Amino acid sequence: MNIQVTKQAHDNLVDLGLNHTTFLRLGVKSGGCSGMTYDAGLDTEQRDGDEIVYHEPPVRIVAHREEAPLLNGLSIDYSNDLVRSGFQLSNPNNAHSCGCGASFKQGADCGTGCS
Repeated sequence: MNIQVTKQAHDNLVDLGLNHTTFLRLGVKSGGCSGMTYDAGLDTEQRDGDEIVYHEPPVRIVAHREEAPLLNGLSIDYSNDLVRSGFQLSNPNNAHSCGCGASFKQGADCGTGCS
């Protein structure tokens, strides 16, 4: 599993409250104009089927094993500029991302509506 977290994203995740008991749960769900979106939230309990996909103390990122392959290659950054403030998730393994960057599609054929 290869997930990159920049120093700025790491520091902001710590500021959100990630510690030895609280971690970031990251997943993928259907939605958006390209078909899939990332889903993230803070959690304190690991579930059956969970994997730790990133661990650089105190930041720990957990995903369900069925969704983990979709996260391989993911880069998490944090931007504080006027145009896009907040966490930025990008993955070069995605075949297509929508114009606003909120959704993505995997695979070679991105179909209609791709830019």
